[in-house]
Amino acid sequence: MFAMTRRLDFILGTSAVLVAGLLCGLYSGDLPMGVEGEWTWPRVRGRQSITSLLIAAVGVAAYVAYATLGYWRFGRSTPGRRGEVGWVAGLACAGVAVQVFIQAGAPDGYGLTKWGTVHCYPDCTGYYEVAAIEARANPRAFLADYSRWIKTQGVTHPGTHPPGLVAGFSGLLALVDAFPTVAKALNAAMPPSTIKGFDDLAARGGMAVPPADRAAIYLTSLITLLACAGTIVPLYLLARESATPRAAWASAMFWPLAPALILFQPLPDTMFPFLSATALALTAWSSRRLADPIARGRRGWVLATASGAALGIGMMFTLAFLPVGLIAALVALSTRPATWSLRLRMIVAIGVGFLGLAGMFWLATGAEPMTIWWWNLQHNSQFYHGAGRSYSTWVMVNLIETAVAAGLPAVVWGALALLAAPRGVPRAFWCALIVMALVNLSGRTMGEVARLWMLFLPPLFTAVGVGVTRMKAGTQAILVTLALVGLQTVGLQAMIQLVYPLF
Repeated sequence: MFAMTRRLDFILGTSAVLVAGLLCGLYSGDLPMGVEGEWTWPRVRGRQSITSLLIAAVGVAAYVAYATLGYWRFGRSTPGRRGEVGWVAGLACAGVAVQVFIQAGAPDGYGLTKWGTVHCYPDCTGYYEVAAIEARANPRAFLADYSRWIKTQGVTHPGTHPPGLVAGFSGLLALVDAFPTVAKALNAAMPPSTIKGFDDLAARGGMAVPPADRAAIYLTSLITLLACAGTIVPLYLLARESATPRAAWASAMFWPLAPALILFQPLPDTMFPFLSATALALTAWSSRRLADPIARGRRGWVLATASGAALGIGMMFTLAFLPVGLIAALVALSTRPATWSLRLRMIVAIGVGFLGLAGMFWLATGAEPMTIWWWNLQHNSQFYHGAGRSYSTWVMVNLIETAVAAGLPAVVWGALALLAAPRGVPRAFWCALIVMALVNLSGRTMGEVARLWMLFLPPLFTAVGVGVTRMKAGTQAILVTLALVGLQTVGLQAMIQLVYPLF
Protein backbone atom coordinates (compact mmCIF):
# COMPACT_ATOMS: atom_id res chain seq x y z
CA MET A 1 0.00 0.00 0.00
CA PHE A 2 2.82 2.39 0.89
CA ALA A 3 4.57 1.69 -2.43
CA MET A 4 1.35 2.35 -4.35
CA THR A 5 0.82 5.64 -2.50
CA ARG A 6 4.36 6.72 -3.34
CA ARG A 7 3.78 5.79 -6.97
CA LEU A 8 0.57 7.83 -7.18
CA ASP A 9 2.31 10.79 -5.52
CA PHE A 10 5.01 10.59 -8.16
CA ILE A 11 2.44 10.46 -10.98
CA LEU A 12 0.52 13.45 -9.67
CA GLY A 13 3.73 15.35 -8.98
CA THR A 14 4.92 14.72 -12.54
CA SER A 15 1.61 15.98 -13.92
CA ALA A 16 1.75 19.09 -11.75
CA VAL A 17 5.32 19.87 -12.82
CA LEU A 18 4.42 19.44 -16.51
CA VAL A 19 1.41 21.76 -16.27
CA ALA A 20 3.27 24.36 -14.21
CA GLY A 21 6.28 24.21 -16.51
CA LEU A 22 4.13 24.63 -19.62
CA LEU A 23 2.16 27.60 -18.27
CA CYS A 24 5.19 29.34 -16.76
CA GLY A 25 7.22 28.78 -19.93
CA LEU A 26 4.51 30.25 -22.14
CA TYR A 27 3.88 33.16 -19.79
CA SER A 28 7.56 34.07 -19.65
CA GLY A 29 8.06 33.61 -23.38
CA ASP A 30 10.72 30.93 -22.91
CA LEU A 31 8.53 28.36 -24.67
CA PRO A 32 7.60 29.22 -28.27
CA MET A 33 4.01 28.89 -29.43
CA GLY A 34 5.05 26.89 -32.47
CA VAL A 35 8.27 26.99 -34.49
CA GLU A 36 9.83 30.42 -34.71
CA GLY A 37 10.16 31.67 -38.27
CA GLU A 38 7.72 29.04 -39.60
CA TRP A 39 4.43 29.04 -37.67
CA THR A 40 3.50 30.36 -34.24
CA TRP A 41 0.21 31.23 -32.59
CA PRO A 42 -0.06 34.84 -31.38
CA ARG A 43 -0.70 35.87 -27.80
CA VAL A 44 -4.08 36.97 -26.51
CA ARG A 45 -4.32 40.75 -26.37
CA GLY A 46 -7.52 40.99 -24.33
CA ARG A 47 -7.61 41.82 -20.62
CA GLN A 48 -8.08 38.87 -18.25
CA SER A 49 -10.29 39.81 -15.30
CA ILE A 50 -10.42 38.09 -11.94
CA THR A 51 -14.20 37.76 -12.25
CA SER A 52 -13.97 35.82 -15.49
CA LEU A 53 -11.31 33.53 -14.00
CA LEU A 54 -13.62 32.83 -11.07
CA ILE A 55 -16.42 31.92 -13.50
CA ALA A 56 -14.14 29.40 -15.20
CA ALA A 57 -12.93 28.07 -11.84
CA VAL A 58 -16.48 27.50 -10.58
CA GLY A 59 -17.37 25.58 -13.73
CA VAL A 60 -14.26 23.41 -13.52
CA ALA A 61 -14.79 22.73 -9.80
CA ALA A 62 -18.41 21.62 -10.33
CA TYR A 63 -17.45 19.35 -13.22
CA VAL A 64 -14.52 17.84 -11.31
CA ALA A 65 -16.84 17.10 -8.39
CA TYR A 66 -19.38 15.28 -10.58
CA ALA A 67 -16.76 13.34 -12.56
CA THR A 68 -15.00 12.27 -9.36
CA LEU A 69 -18.30 11.23 -7.80
CA GLY A 70 -19.04 9.09 -10.85
CA TYR A 71 -15.61 7.48 -10.67
CA TRP A 72 -16.25 6.66 -7.00
CA ARG A 73 -19.70 5.26 -7.82
CA PHE A 74 -18.42 3.05 -10.63
CA GLY A 75 -15.74 1.76 -8.27
CA ARG A 76 -18.22 0.58 -5.64
CA SER A 77 -20.22 -1.65 -7.96
CA THR A 78 -21.18 -1.82 -11.60
CA PRO A 79 -24.52 -0.01 -12.04
CA GLY A 80 -27.23 -1.60 -14.11
CA ARG A 81 -27.70 -0.62 -17.72
CA ARG A 82 -30.12 2.17 -16.84
CA GLY A 83 -27.79 3.45 -14.16
CA GLU A 84 -24.85 3.39 -16.55
CA VAL A 85 -26.85 5.31 -19.16
CA GLY A 86 -27.95 7.86 -16.58
CA TRP A 87 -24.45 8.54 -15.27
CA VAL A 88 -22.96 8.90 -18.76
CA ALA A 89 -25.80 11.18 -19.87
CA GLY A 90 -25.15 13.29 -16.79
CA LEU A 91 -21.45 13.44 -17.63
CA ALA A 92 -22.29 14.66 -21.14
CA CYS A 93 -24.55 17.40 -19.73
CA ALA A 94 -21.84 18.38 -17.25
CA GLY A 95 -19.36 18.46 -20.13
CA VAL A 96 -21.52 20.95 -22.01
CA ALA A 97 -21.79 23.14 -18.93
CA VAL A 98 -18.07 23.16 -18.11
CA GLN A 99 -17.13 24.08 -21.66
CA VAL A 100 -19.50 27.05 -21.51
CA PHE A 101 -18.13 28.15 -18.12
CA ILE A 102 -14.50 27.92 -19.23
CA GLN A 103 -15.15 29.86 -22.44
CA ALA A 104 -17.09 32.48 -20.47
CA GLY A 105 -13.95 32.89 -18.35
CA ALA A 106 -11.72 33.85 -21.26
CA PRO A 107 -10.10 37.31 -21.61
CA ASP A 108 -12.20 40.16 -23.01
CA GLY A 109 -13.13 39.52 -26.63
CA TYR A 110 -12.17 35.85 -26.56
CA GLY A 111 -14.97 34.27 -24.55
CA LEU A 112 -18.48 33.68 -25.83
CA THR A 113 -17.88 36.67 -28.11
CA LYS A 114 -16.21 34.34 -30.58
CA TRP A 115 -19.37 32.23 -30.88
CA GLY A 116 -20.63 34.75 -33.41
CA THR A 117 -17.73 36.70 -34.81
CA VAL A 118 -15.45 33.79 -35.73
CA HIS A 119 -17.85 32.56 -38.39
CA CYS A 120 -17.83 36.00 -39.99
CA TYR A 121 -14.10 35.98 -40.72
CA PRO A 122 -13.40 34.27 -44.08
CA ASP A 123 -9.83 33.60 -42.93
CA CYS A 124 -11.20 31.51 -40.06
CA THR A 125 -13.83 29.46 -41.88
CA GLY A 126 -15.51 31.17 -44.83
CA TYR A 127 -18.46 28.79 -44.97
CA TYR A 128 -21.06 31.23 -43.69
CA GLU A 129 -19.97 33.84 -46.25
CA VAL A 130 -20.32 31.34 -49.11
CA ALA A 131 -23.72 30.16 -47.87
CA ALA A 132 -25.04 33.69 -47.24
CA ILE A 133 -23.75 35.35 -50.41
CA GLU A 134 -23.41 32.70 -53.08
CA ALA A 135 -25.80 29.91 -52.08
CA ARG A 136 -28.67 31.64 -50.28
CA ALA A 137 -30.80 32.44 -53.32
CA ASN A 138 -30.77 28.84 -54.58
CA PRO A 139 -28.78 26.41 -52.38
CA ARG A 140 -29.73 23.37 -54.49
CA ALA A 141 -28.42 24.95 -57.69
CA PHE A 142 -25.22 26.14 -56.00
CA LEU A 143 -24.46 22.73 -54.52
CA ALA A 144 -25.25 21.00 -57.81
CA ASP A 145 -22.62 23.23 -59.42
CA TYR A 146 -20.16 22.75 -56.53
CA SER A 147 -17.85 20.38 -58.43
CA ARG A 148 -17.20 23.15 -60.97
CA TRP A 149 -17.09 25.98 -58.42
CA ILE A 150 -14.54 24.19 -56.23
CA LYS A 151 -11.94 24.23 -59.01
CA THR A 152 -11.52 27.98 -58.70
CA GLN A 153 -11.16 28.18 -54.91
CA GLY A 154 -7.52 27.24 -54.39
CA VAL A 155 -6.04 26.83 -50.89
CA THR A 156 -8.94 28.32 -48.94
CA HIS A 157 -11.15 26.73 -46.30
CA PRO A 158 -14.00 26.04 -48.75
CA GLY A 159 -11.46 25.04 -51.39
CA THR A 160 -9.92 22.33 -49.25
CA HIS A 161 -13.17 20.97 -47.78
CA PRO A 162 -16.26 19.22 -49.18
CA PRO A 163 -19.55 21.20 -49.17
CA GLY A 164 -20.98 19.78 -45.94
CA LEU A 165 -20.42 22.95 -43.91
CA VAL A 166 -21.74 25.20 -46.66
CA ALA A 167 -24.79 22.94 -46.94
CA GLY A 168 -25.21 23.07 -43.15
CA PHE A 169 -25.10 26.86 -43.03
CA SER A 170 -27.50 27.01 -45.98
CA GLY A 171 -29.95 24.78 -44.14
CA LEU A 172 -29.80 26.86 -40.95
CA LEU A 173 -30.20 30.10 -42.90
CA ALA A 174 -33.23 28.61 -44.65
CA LEU A 175 -34.61 27.62 -41.24
CA VAL A 176 -34.40 31.11 -39.73
CA ASP A 177 -35.69 32.68 -42.96
CA ALA A 178 -38.73 30.39 -43.00
CA PHE A 179 -39.46 30.64 -39.26
CA PRO A 180 -38.85 34.17 -37.92
CA THR A 181 -40.04 33.07 -34.48
CA VAL A 182 -37.10 30.65 -34.27
CA ALA A 183 -34.69 33.43 -35.16
CA LYS A 184 -36.30 35.72 -32.58
CA ALA A 185 -36.03 33.08 -29.85
CA LEU A 186 -32.36 32.39 -30.65
CA ASN A 187 -31.51 36.08 -30.60
CA ALA A 188 -33.32 36.50 -27.29
CA ALA A 189 -31.32 33.62 -25.78
CA MET A 190 -27.99 34.85 -27.15
CA PRO A 191 -25.39 35.74 -24.46
CA PRO A 192 -24.69 39.49 -24.15
CA SER A 193 -21.02 38.99 -25.04
CA THR A 194 -21.99 37.27 -28.30
CA ILE A 195 -24.32 40.15 -29.18
CA LYS A 196 -21.55 42.62 -28.35
CA GLY A 197 -19.22 40.73 -30.65
CA PHE A 198 -21.60 41.14 -33.57
CA ASP A 199 -22.07 44.83 -32.77
CA ASP A 200 -18.32 45.47 -32.45
CA LEU A 201 -17.71 43.71 -35.75
CA ALA A 202 -20.07 46.08 -37.53
CA ALA A 203 -18.66 49.11 -35.67
CA ARG A 204 -15.13 48.29 -36.85
CA GLY A 205 -16.29 48.41 -40.44
CA GLY A 206 -16.66 44.68 -40.78
CA MET A 207 -19.67 42.65 -41.79
CA ALA A 208 -23.04 43.93 -40.54
CA VAL A 209 -24.80 40.66 -39.76
CA PRO A 210 -28.62 40.84 -39.92
CA PRO A 211 -30.68 39.39 -37.03
CA ALA A 212 -31.74 36.24 -38.89
CA ASP A 213 -28.15 35.46 -39.81
CA ARG A 214 -27.03 36.10 -36.24
CA ALA A 215 -29.53 33.49 -35.10
CA ALA A 216 -28.23 30.94 -37.63
CA ILE A 217 -24.62 31.58 -36.64
CA TYR A 218 -25.44 31.29 -32.94
CA LEU A 219 -27.30 28.03 -33.58
CA THR A 220 -24.23 26.74 -35.42
CA SER A 221 -22.08 27.44 -32.35
CA LEU A 222 -24.61 25.70 -30.10
CA ILE A 223 -24.58 22.61 -32.32
CA THR A 224 -20.79 22.67 -32.28
CA LEU A 225 -20.77 22.84 -28.47
CA LEU A 226 -23.24 19.95 -28.11
CA ALA A 227 -21.34 17.75 -30.55
CA CYS A 228 -17.98 18.56 -29.00
CA ALA A 229 -18.97 17.83 -25.41
CA GLY A 230 -21.33 15.06 -26.53
CA THR A 231 -18.33 13.09 -27.80
CA ILE A 232 -18.26 11.79 -24.23
CA VAL A 233 -20.99 9.28 -25.16
CA PRO A 234 -19.36 7.53 -28.17
CA LEU A 235 -15.98 7.76 -26.43
CA TYR A 236 -17.40 5.95 -23.42
CA LEU A 237 -18.90 3.29 -25.70
CA LEU A 238 -15.61 2.93 -27.59
CA ALA A 239 -13.71 2.33 -24.35
CA ARG A 240 -16.50 0.17 -22.89
CA GLU A 241 -16.21 -2.32 -25.74
CA SER A 242 -13.13 -3.82 -24.10
CA ALA A 243 -12.83 -2.11 -20.70
CA THR A 244 -14.72 -2.04 -17.42
CA PRO A 245 -17.36 0.64 -16.79
CA ARG A 246 -14.99 2.41 -14.39
CA ALA A 247 -12.14 2.46 -16.93
CA ALA A 248 -14.51 3.69 -19.65
CA TRP A 249 -15.75 6.44 -17.30
CA ALA A 250 -12.17 7.43 -16.53
CA SER A 251 -11.44 7.71 -20.26
CA ALA A 252 -14.53 9.80 -21.02
CA MET A 253 -14.41 12.14 -18.01
CA PHE A 254 -11.20 13.83 -19.19
CA TRP A 255 -12.64 14.64 -22.61
CA PRO A 256 -14.53 17.95 -22.11
CA LEU A 257 -11.56 19.52 -20.29
CA ALA A 258 -9.09 18.82 -23.12
CA PRO A 259 -7.53 22.20 -24.02
CA ALA A 260 -7.89 21.97 -27.81
CA LEU A 261 -11.62 21.32 -27.66
CA ILE A 262 -12.37 24.50 -25.74
CA LEU A 263 -9.75 26.78 -27.26
CA PHE A 264 -10.83 26.03 -30.83
CA GLN A 265 -14.57 26.39 -30.38
CA PRO A 266 -16.69 27.31 -32.24
CA LEU A 267 -14.65 26.16 -35.25
CA PRO A 268 -16.28 23.11 -36.90
CA ASP A 269 -13.14 21.02 -36.23
CA THR A 270 -14.39 20.57 -32.66
CA MET A 271 -17.51 18.76 -33.95
CA PHE A 272 -15.59 16.15 -35.91
CA PRO A 273 -14.46 14.01 -32.92
CA PHE A 274 -18.12 13.17 -32.29
CA LEU A 275 -18.35 11.57 -35.75
CA SER A 276 -14.96 9.85 -35.56
CA ALA A 277 -15.68 8.43 -32.09
CA THR A 278 -19.12 7.28 -33.24
CA ALA A 279 -17.72 5.54 -36.31
CA LEU A 280 -15.00 3.77 -34.31
CA ALA A 281 -17.36 2.77 -31.49
CA LEU A 282 -19.78 1.26 -34.01
CA THR A 283 -16.92 -0.57 -35.71
CA ALA A 284 -15.60 -1.96 -32.42
CA TRP A 285 -18.99 -3.15 -31.21
CA SER A 286 -19.96 -4.63 -34.59
CA SER A 287 -16.71 -6.59 -34.75
CA ARG A 288 -17.23 -7.82 -31.20
CA ARG A 289 -20.71 -9.10 -31.99
CA LEU A 290 -19.73 -10.67 -35.30
CA ALA A 291 -16.72 -12.42 -33.75
CA ASP A 292 -18.95 -13.97 -31.07
CA PRO A 293 -20.55 -17.17 -32.45
CA ILE A 294 -23.45 -16.80 -30.01
CA ALA A 295 -24.19 -13.09 -30.49
CA ARG A 296 -23.47 -13.09 -34.22
CA GLY A 297 -26.43 -11.90 -36.22
CA ARG A 298 -27.98 -9.14 -38.23
CA ARG A 299 -27.31 -6.47 -35.61
CA GLY A 300 -23.55 -6.76 -36.06
CA TRP A 301 -23.82 -6.06 -39.78
CA VAL A 302 -26.16 -3.15 -39.12
CA LEU A 303 -23.60 -1.63 -36.75
CA ALA A 304 -20.82 -2.07 -39.31
CA THR A 305 -22.92 -0.39 -42.00
CA ALA A 306 -23.81 2.43 -39.59
CA SER A 307 -20.11 2.91 -38.91
CA GLY A 308 -19.53 3.45 -42.63
CA ALA A 309 -22.42 5.91 -42.74
CA ALA A 310 -20.83 7.91 -39.89
CA LEU A 311 -17.57 8.01 -41.86
CA GLY A 312 -19.54 9.10 -44.93
CA ILE A 313 -21.08 11.99 -42.99
CA GLY A 314 -17.61 13.01 -41.87
CA MET A 315 -16.30 12.95 -45.41
CA MET A 316 -18.96 15.47 -46.37
CA PHE A 317 -17.14 17.91 -44.06
CA THR A 318 -13.43 17.11 -44.28
CA LEU A 319 -10.98 14.74 -45.96
CA ALA A 320 -9.43 14.14 -42.54
CA PHE A 321 -11.92 11.28 -42.24
CA LEU A 322 -9.87 9.28 -44.75
CA PRO A 323 -7.36 8.28 -42.04
CA VAL A 324 -10.26 7.74 -39.62
CA GLY A 325 -11.59 5.23 -42.13
CA LEU A 326 -8.19 3.52 -42.10
CA ILE A 327 -8.37 3.32 -38.30
CA ALA A 328 -11.80 1.70 -38.58
CA ALA A 329 -10.46 -0.79 -41.11
CA LEU A 330 -7.58 -1.71 -38.79
CA VAL A 331 -10.01 -2.17 -35.91
CA ALA A 332 -12.04 -4.57 -38.05
CA LEU A 333 -8.93 -6.44 -39.21
CA SER A 334 -7.67 -6.83 -35.63
CA THR A 335 -10.86 -8.57 -34.50
CA ARG A 336 -10.26 -11.79 -32.55
CA PRO A 337 -11.33 -14.51 -32.80
CA ALA A 338 -12.52 -14.07 -36.37
CA THR A 339 -11.65 -15.55 -39.72
CA TRP A 340 -10.07 -13.34 -42.34
CA SER A 341 -13.19 -13.83 -44.45
CA LEU A 342 -15.34 -12.35 -41.68
CA ARG A 343 -12.94 -9.44 -41.17
CA LEU A 344 -12.97 -8.57 -44.85
CA ARG A 345 -16.76 -8.77 -44.96
CA MET A 346 -16.89 -6.32 -42.08
CA ILE A 347 -14.80 -3.87 -44.11
CA VAL A 348 -17.14 -4.39 -47.06
CA ALA A 349 -20.12 -3.63 -44.82
CA ILE A 350 -18.41 -0.43 -43.63
CA GLY A 351 -17.77 0.48 -47.27
CA VAL A 352 -21.42 -0.12 -48.16
CA GLY A 353 -22.52 2.27 -45.43
CA PHE A 354 -19.98 4.87 -46.54
CA LEU A 355 -20.95 4.72 -50.22
CA GLY A 356 -24.65 4.65 -49.37
CA LEU A 357 -24.35 7.86 -47.35
CA ALA A 358 -22.25 9.52 -50.06
CA GLY A 359 -24.88 8.56 -52.62
CA MET A 360 -27.69 9.96 -50.46
CA PHE A 361 -25.84 13.25 -50.07
CA TRP A 362 -25.33 13.38 -53.85
CA LEU A 363 -29.03 12.79 -54.48
CA ALA A 364 -30.10 15.33 -51.84
CA THR A 365 -27.79 18.15 -52.91
CA GLY A 366 -26.67 17.37 -56.45
CA ALA A 367 -23.03 17.78 -55.31
CA GLU A 368 -21.02 15.00 -56.97
CA PRO A 369 -18.60 13.84 -54.23
CA MET A 370 -15.80 12.12 -56.19
CA THR A 371 -14.91 15.18 -58.27
CA ILE A 372 -15.17 17.44 -55.23
CA TRP A 373 -12.88 15.19 -53.16
CA TRP A 374 -10.36 15.09 -56.00
CA TRP A 375 -10.18 18.89 -56.14
CA ASN A 376 -10.01 19.06 -52.35
CA LEU A 377 -6.98 16.77 -52.48
CA GLN A 378 -5.35 18.92 -55.15
CA HIS A 379 -5.82 22.07 -53.10
CA ASN A 380 -4.66 20.37 -49.89
CA SER A 381 -1.45 19.25 -51.59
CA GLN A 382 -0.59 22.92 -52.21
CA PHE A 383 -1.16 23.98 -48.59
CA TYR A 384 2.50 24.16 -47.56
CA HIS A 385 3.92 25.36 -50.88
CA GLY A 386 6.14 28.33 -50.15
CA ALA A 387 5.48 28.11 -46.39
CA GLY A 388 9.08 27.19 -45.60
CA ARG A 389 8.21 24.65 -42.91
CA SER A 390 10.84 22.07 -42.01
CA TYR A 391 9.77 18.43 -42.12
CA SER A 392 12.02 17.00 -39.37
CA THR A 393 11.20 19.77 -36.90
CA TRP A 394 7.45 19.39 -37.26
CA VAL A 395 7.57 15.60 -36.96
CA MET A 396 8.64 16.11 -33.35
CA VAL A 397 6.72 19.30 -32.60
CA ASN A 398 3.47 17.69 -33.81
CA LEU A 399 3.75 15.07 -31.06
CA ILE A 400 4.37 17.68 -28.37
CA GLU A 401 1.48 19.85 -29.55
CA THR A 402 -0.85 16.83 -29.60
CA ALA A 403 0.05 16.02 -25.98
CA VAL A 404 -0.62 19.62 -24.95
CA ALA A 405 -3.89 19.61 -26.92
CA ALA A 406 -5.14 16.49 -25.11
CA GLY A 407 -4.09 17.67 -21.64
CA LEU A 408 -0.71 16.72 -20.19
CA PRO A 409 -2.04 14.99 -17.02
CA ALA A 410 -4.30 12.78 -19.13
CA VAL A 411 -1.35 11.91 -21.38
CA VAL A 412 0.66 10.87 -18.31
CA TRP A 413 -2.02 8.33 -17.35
CA GLY A 414 -2.21 7.07 -20.93
CA ALA A 415 1.57 6.62 -21.06
CA LEU A 416 1.44 4.64 -17.82
CA ALA A 417 -1.12 2.30 -19.38
CA LEU A 418 1.31 1.55 -22.20
CA LEU A 419 4.07 0.79 -19.71
CA ALA A 420 2.07 -1.13 -17.11
CA ALA A 421 -0.62 -2.90 -19.13
CA PRO A 422 -0.07 -2.61 -22.90
CA ARG A 423 -2.23 -5.70 -23.56
CA GLY A 424 -5.12 -4.13 -21.67
CA VAL A 425 -5.19 -1.03 -23.87
CA PRO A 426 -8.10 -1.14 -26.37
CA ARG A 427 -7.14 -2.02 -29.93
CA ALA A 428 -8.71 1.22 -31.14
CA PHE A 429 -5.86 3.04 -29.40
CA TRP A 430 -3.16 1.05 -31.18
CA CYS A 431 -4.89 1.37 -34.55
CA ALA A 432 -5.17 5.15 -34.10
CA LEU A 433 -1.55 5.40 -32.98
CA ILE A 434 -0.37 3.57 -36.10
CA VAL A 435 -2.39 5.81 -38.40
CA MET A 436 -1.30 8.99 -36.61
CA ALA A 437 2.33 7.93 -36.97
CA LEU A 438 1.82 7.39 -40.70
CA VAL A 439 0.11 10.77 -41.06
CA ASN A 440 2.90 12.46 -39.15
CA LEU A 441 5.72 10.79 -41.09
CA SER A 442 3.99 11.51 -44.40
CA GLY A 443 4.72 15.21 -43.93
CA ARG A 444 1.20 16.17 -44.97
CA THR A 445 0.70 17.93 -41.63
CA MET A 446 3.34 20.40 -40.47
CA GLY A 447 1.79 22.40 -37.67
CA GLU A 448 -1.67 23.20 -36.30
CA VAL A 449 -2.24 19.58 -35.27
CA ALA A 450 -4.04 20.71 -32.10
CA ARG A 451 -6.86 21.60 -34.51
CA LEU A 452 -6.32 19.18 -37.38
CA TRP A 453 -5.84 16.02 -35.31
CA MET A 454 -8.68 16.52 -32.83
CA LEU A 455 -10.75 13.80 -34.50
CA PHE A 456 -7.92 11.31 -33.73
CA LEU A 457 -8.02 12.00 -29.98
CA PRO A 458 -11.04 9.88 -28.87
CA PRO A 459 -9.38 6.48 -29.44
CA LEU A 460 -6.22 7.77 -27.73
CA PHE A 461 -8.26 8.67 -24.64
CA THR A 462 -9.26 5.02 -24.24
CA ALA A 463 -5.78 4.32 -22.85
CA VAL A 464 -6.23 6.94 -20.11
CA GLY A 465 -8.89 4.94 -18.29
CA VAL A 466 -6.77 1.81 -18.44
CA GLY A 467 -3.85 3.66 -16.86
CA VAL A 468 -6.04 5.11 -14.12
CA THR A 469 -7.63 1.80 -13.15
CA ARG A 470 -4.50 -0.35 -13.46
CA MET A 471 -2.62 2.04 -11.16
CA LYS A 472 -5.56 1.83 -8.74
CA ALA A 473 -6.01 5.59 -8.59
CA GLY A 474 -8.43 6.70 -5.90
CA THR A 475 -10.88 9.56 -5.91
CA GLN A 476 -8.28 11.97 -4.53
CA ALA A 477 -5.90 11.23 -7.40
CA ILE A 478 -8.73 11.65 -9.91
CA LEU A 479 -9.80 14.95 -8.38
CA VAL A 480 -6.25 16.33 -8.52
CA THR A 481 -5.68 15.14 -12.10
CA LEU A 482 -8.92 16.63 -13.40
CA ALA A 483 -8.17 19.90 -11.63
CA LEU A 484 -4.72 20.01 -13.25
CA VAL A 485 -6.22 19.49 -16.73
CA GLY A 486 -8.71 22.28 -16.03
CA LEU A 487 -5.89 24.53 -14.84
CA GLN A 488 -3.92 23.85 -18.02
CA THR A 489 -6.92 24.65 -20.22
CA VAL A 490 -7.84 27.87 -18.42
CA GLY A 491 -4.19 28.96 -18.42
CA LEU A 492 -3.72 28.32 -22.14
CA GLN A 493 -6.97 30.12 -22.91
CA ALA A 494 -5.66 33.20 -21.10
CA MET A 495 -2.46 33.30 -23.17
CA ILE A 496 -2.94 31.88 -26.67
CA GLN A 497 -5.16 33.19 -29.49
CA LEU A 498 -6.36 30.34 -31.66
CA VAL A 499 -9.57 30.93 -33.57
CA TYR A 500 -9.28 34.49 -34.82
CA PRO A 501 -7.50 35.43 -38.06
CA LEU A 502 -3.83 36.38 -37.85
CA PHE A 503 -3.88 40.02 -38.84
